[in-house]
Amino acid sequence: MDRSHAPDDVVRHSLSAASFAVLARGEGSPQITRDFWTTEESRRLLLVSTLLTEIEKRPDQLGPLPEITGALAALAEAQRRAPEKIRELLLDPQVGSGCAYALRRLRGGTSSEAPLWLDLGVVHALALAATAKAGLTWSTRLPLRDGNVMIPAHGMARFGDGTTAPTVEAHTEGGTIRLRDDGRELTVPSDESDAEPGPVGWWSLRLIRTGGDLPLTVRLDDLDPLRDLADPVPPLRLDTAGVERWRELIVGAWELLCRDYRHEAEAMAGGVVSIVPLKHEPGWETRSASNGEAFGSIMLSIPRDVVEMAVSLVHEYQHITLGALLHLLPLTKPDDGSLYYAPWRDDPRPLAGLVQGIYAFFGIAKFWRIRRDTTTGDERALAAFEYAYARRQTAESVEIALSSTGLTPQGRQLFEGLRSRLDQWSGEPADAVDPGIDRLAEITADSHRIGWRLRHFRPRQEDVTELVSRMAEREPAEPLSPVPAAIRPHAGLRWDQRIPAVARRRVFTTAAAGGSTSPDPLIAGENALLAQDAPSARAAFVSAIGRTAPALDSGTDVPDDEARAWAGLAISLAAAGDTPAATALSRRPDLVRAVYAGLHADADPADVATWLAPALAGHH
Repeated sequence: MDRSHAPDDVVRHSLSAASFAVLARGEGSPQITRDFWTTEESRRLLLVSTLLTEIEKRPDQLGPLPEITGALAALAEAQRRAPEKIRELLLDPQVGSGCAYALRRLRGGTSSEAPLWLDLGVVHALALAATAKAGLTWSTRLPLRDGNVMIPAHGMARFGDGTTAPTVEAHTEGGTIRLRDDGRELTVPSDESDAEPGPVGWWSLRLIRTGGDLPLTVRLDDLDPLRDLADPVPPLRLDTAGVERWRELIVGAWELLCRDYRHEAEAMAGGVVSIVPLKHEPGWETRSASNGEAFGSIMLSIPRDVVEMAVSLVHEYQHITLGALLHLLPLTKPDDGSLYYAPWRDDPRPLAGLVQGIYAFFGIAKFWRIRRDTTTGDERALAAFEYAYARRQTAESVEIALSSTGLTPQGRQLFEGLRSRLDQWSGEPADAVDPGIDRLAEITADSHRIGWRLRHFRPRQEDVTELVSRMAEREPAEPLSPVPAAIRPHAGLRWDQRIPAVARRRVFTTAAAGGSTSPDPLIAGENALLAQDAPSARAAFVSAIGRTAPALDSGTDVPDDEARAWAGLAISLAAAGDTPAATALSRRPDLVRAVYAGLHADADPADVATWLAPALAGHH
């Protein structure tokens, strides 16, 4: 690589005011995508150059690998001979994630039992791929990881777990790559073919191509050890049926996006180049993520259908877009340790994490808003619910971010733009949601927020002691200082909830009655709440809370079922018009629960909330 530029030659990237205004509306464009690739190219060159420089300073860390000068010279010559091909290679998401991980290990930012040289070998593999693309002749040695060798943008050679050699010989000539180990040799196919059976196996990276006038080409990456967010992972090769299922979903989703979301598809077409299939985890819906050092790559567990695939692409492209923006502009100030509520997460989040989620969920809300108006029947009803729910989540989180002190001026400008767009949607008569569906979305959002506060807020013991004493003596509650509640994250990352799934089922039967006859008072309460039977819901939730009274301890983590019961009680009180009690429970359910526990369940939990209401005036 050419690292001879003087400081005055350094390219400094910027974002136009017009492009920032587009992003502040939660949108993108093909031009913005192209601009981001340009800035990511500079970032990638800096990453690779920094890694090479630091390896040069510590040559002893290369172990059995050749010294770095050979790889550096090969990269520089390949770049001179075939600049466009090498540019494309350097921008490959695998190169970004692999080099970033190697640099973190070299600097001590992450630990591993594997020898350091195993990860530093990414530069030798990169140089091999580059010289092959440039048609040069070059040789090196590549490290074996669990008997495998990954060559960026090509695929994986499999020498088997039984091999004892730490490295393999690698040679390229005329664009052909050959690998050799202990008498076994492999010629890397020039196309997407796999080479097996044989003494050495080869797995190619599969490409999925779709689209007519707006084509999309993505790589299905089930091989690269650094394709995930954290430490290296083994290959998870998809069988033929698995590949075809992914192909069906991607092709169908792209057709849907091109037809109904043309603007979004045009921005996305050049910006999504790799999809990493994730394993499905029990208890999770579709999982997705993106890596800031692997621009253009999306990690995704297999969606249930084409619509879920489409919304997942929109969701993650929003993350990709914001990640690229953050490489140009800081949206948050240095982390001060503050944690915030993110309506789509069960755990507290730092402001930077909240900001990422807001931008992604704005895209989700936009997706369902359009979907609601382009489909009919049950699909339209479900889209209306998802839109109402996502819009609530996004609007609430935007206000949380804007009320913080941690946004930069650019961050504040971005989220004020999103708030303006959300306000515009809410003010349009055609944007009104069916009241029954909107009520289901409201219950779903409120139950999560209140349960989250109960799980993570911790009351001050001196406040609890004083309030318990006063209520026991039948004295009025004295106003408490409106200081923010202390957050102590719950030990459990996930929170088992029932309302979201039941609310989605009820979208199709919003006029159905009752359903509160379950012998389990918690289930009966949630059914009655969703059926808008507030008195029955209140009685059931009081009963459910009463069952936990002997085990109540304000100093321990709240069980999931109890969080559901207190959240349900707050919502049912609001539905019945008991505003003071509902407000107290919504704002500080942790304090209501602690006082109730201190009274040894000698009171109705709703009465405790009513009594506490004056003490919480001014709390939010």
